[in-house]
Amino acid sequence: MAYRYLILSSVINFLFADIVQFGGELYMDGQNARNIGMGGYSASFSTGANPAQLIHIKESSMHFSHKDKFSGLSSVSTFSYLYPKLIHGIQYPIFISLVSRSVNDIPDTRSAKDSDGSIDYSRIKDISMQELGFTFATIYNMNHYTIGFSIKPFYTGLAEYKAWGISGDFGVMAPFLENRMKLGCKIENIFSLNRWDTGTIESYAPLFIGGGQIQLKSLLLGIEVGSRLKDDPPLNYHAGFEFHKQNEIVIIRGGLSHNNLFSAGIGFALKRLQVDYAYIHPLKTLPFEPSHIMSLAIFLNKLSDLKGKITP
Repeated sequence: MAYRYLILSSVINFLFADIVQFGGELYMDGQNARNIGMGGYSASFSTGANPAQLIHIKESSMHFSHKDKFSGLSSVSTFSYLYPKLIHGIQYPIFISLVSRSVNDIPDTRSAKDSDGSIDYSRIKDISMQELGFTFATIYNMNHYTIGFSIKPFYTGLAEYKAWGISGDFGVMAPFLENRMKLGCKIENIFSLNRWDTGTIESYAPLFIGGGQIQLKSLLLGIEVGSRLKDDPPLNYHAGFEFHKQNEIVIIRGGLSHNNLFSAGIGFALKRLQVDYAYIHPLKTLPFEPSHIMSLAIFLNKLSDLKGKITP
C-alpha cells in the first residue's frame, strides 16, 4: 500500500512541477577524468554516464575523482564503488556513488538595491551553494541488448534555502562487429522532481543522447549527440579518442564538446591502480579559466593478491 501512495504522490507532484531550463547537471559534472579527457564521451561508466556501460564491469573497484572547476570557482568530488554481482550465473553489476559539488563566495545582491534604484555595495554579502547526490545503478541483459537503470536522490542547499529531489536515467547498449563497435543511447532525467522548502516543485527536461564507439587496435574513438526534450533545444555533443597500446602504462586522450573548446588527458594503467588526469579548456566566449580533474581507480581483486605476500 505504501509504494502505491509513493507512486501516486510522485505522479501528482510531477504534473504540477515547474519544468526548469537549468539544473540537474550535478551528476554530469561528476564524471571521471577518463570520460572528461575524451570530451565528456562516456567511454567508461561513472556518475553521469549511460548506465548500460556497466556491462563492461568485470571486477570490484573503488573510484575517487576531484574536479577543480574553472580554476577554483567550483569544486566537485566523487566516490564510487563497482561490484560485478552474479545471480544464478547472470551478471547484475552494482554501482554506488556519492558526488558533492560546492560553489562559494557567490555575491548576494538581494538586499543591495535601495528604493531609489541605487546600489549599496556594502549590503552585498557572500553566499554558498552545496549539492550532494547519490547514485544506485544496475543492468539487465536482454538477448543482444543491455538495459541500464540509475536512481539518483539529491540534496541542494543555496543560501538559506534547501531542496530534496530524485531523478532517474535509462540507457540501452548493443555490441556489433565482434564487440569492436558499441552503439547506445540514454535518457538522462527520464523522471525528476526537486522540492524546495519554499514549496516550489521543479522538474528537469529529460536529455536524450545517442552515440557509439569503435575500437581500432590501440585507438578508441567515440561520439555521442543529443538534446533536451523541449522546444528549440541546443545540440549537445561529446567526441573523443583514447590511445592505449596493449600492456603499456601510458594512455593518451583528447576530445571536444558543445560546452568546451577542447579537452586533453593522460592516464597511467598500473597493475592494481589507474591514475587519470584531464584538462578542460573553456570556449573563448566564456569568461572562465580552465578546469582540472584527477581520478584514481583501485582494483580490489588485484589488491587482494597482496595478501600473504606482505609480511611484517
